[in-house]
Amino acid sequence: MKKPFEPKELPLNLSSSDIIEILKKESDARAKLERFNSMLERSIIKNEILMLFSLDESIQSTKIEGTQATFFDVIESEVSGKKNEDVQEVNNYFRAIDIGFRKLSTIPICTRLFHELHKIILDNSRGQNRSLGEYRRIQNFIGPTNRIEDALYIPPEPQKIGGFISNLEKYINNEFDDDLGYIARAAIVHAQFETIHPYLEGNGRLGRILIILYLISNNILTSPTFFISEELEKSKFKYYGLLNGLRNDHPKWKEWIIYFIESSIRQADNYIEKLEAIEKLHIELIKYMNANNINGNIVHAIFKKPFFTIKYIQLEMGVSYNTAKRYTQILVESGRVYPDDKKKNKVFRFYDLIDLMR
Repeated sequence: MKKPFEPKELPLNLSSSDIIEILKKESDARAKLERFNSMLERSIIKNEILMLFSLDESIQSTKIEGTQATFFDVIESEVSGKKNEDVQEVNNYFRAIDIGFRKLSTIPICTRLFHELHKIILDNSRGQNRSLGEYRRIQNFIGPTNRIEDALYIPPEPQKIGGFISNLEKYINNEFDDDLGYIARAAIVHAQFETIHPYLEGNGRLGRILIILYLISNNILTSPTFFISEELEKSKFKYYGLLNGLRNDHPKWKEWIIYFIESSIRQADNYIEKLEAIEKLHIELIKYMNANNINGNIVHAIFKKPFFTIKYIQLEMGVSYNTAKRYTQILVESGRVYPDDKKKNKVFRFYDLIDLMR
C-alpha cells in the first residue's frame, strides 16, 4: 500500500545547466509580462479590464475543479440573482482574489492569509463543511474512488503539515535564495502547496490564487491582472501529470517549471490579444456615442456590467430614468447591445464583450 508522500524542503537543488535553461525561459516570460503590464497601466479602462480578467480567471480556475459555469452564466446571474453551486464557486474565487490582493498591504503571504482565503473560497458551496480555514487533521488522498488503496497520490500526514508549510512560507517570503526568477519560483510555490495539500478541500483553487499573489508581492505585477489558469485548464491532464511527476524520489522539477513558464508566455500572448481587442471595441463605442452626443461614461458602465438594465444605467450615471432609457436605446441602435423580449425590466446584453472574453 502507498504511504503518505513527504516532499523535500525548499529551496530546490537544481543543476547549473537546469537553472540556465529555466532563466532563459523566464527572460522571455518577463518580457511578455512587462509588455502586458505596461499596456494595461496605460489603458483608460484599466479597472474594467481588471474586473473582466479576474472574473475570467475565476471561471477558468474553478473549471479545472469540474465546475461548468461559463462567463455568460456568471454575468447573467448578476442580473437575475439566480446562482447555482457552480456560479457560487466562481463568485467566491473572484472575491478571494480581490481580498487576497488587498490583504497583501497589511500581512505577508502566510498561514493566516491562507486560512482567510480558504474560508472565502468554500463559503456556502461544495466542501463548506470540510474544516473551513483550518489545515486538515486527518489523512486525505487524491484518487478515482473513495478507497485509499486506489489513490493516485497520498499527501503528507496531517501532523507534518505545519513543518512543510513553515518551510514554504520562508521560501515565499524570500528567506532562501536559489538563483531563480520569480515566475519560476511561483511555479515552485504552487507545486509545493499542491503537494502538501494542507486542506481537505479547495487546495487547487487556493494554490492558483497563490500564484498571482506571489507575483504581485514581488512586484512582477502591480495588480491582479495576469492569471495562468486558462492555459492550465487547456492542458489539465498535463498539468496534473507534471505535478504528479514531483511526487516521487526523483522529482522532475525542471520539466514542471518549464511547462509553467511556457504556459505563462502563451497566456501573456492571449491576454495581450484580448486587451487590444477590448480596447478597440471600447474606442469604437466611444466614437459612436460621441457622434450621437451621448455621455461616453455609459460605455464605461456597460464594460463594467455587460448584462444590464436601464435602472443600472440610471444609477451608475446619475441621470434620470428617461435619460438612461434614451442612452440605452442609442446603444441598441449601434448594433452592439441587444435587449431580451420582456415587456418590463428588460435586460440588455453586450455580446461583443462577452464573446471576446470567452
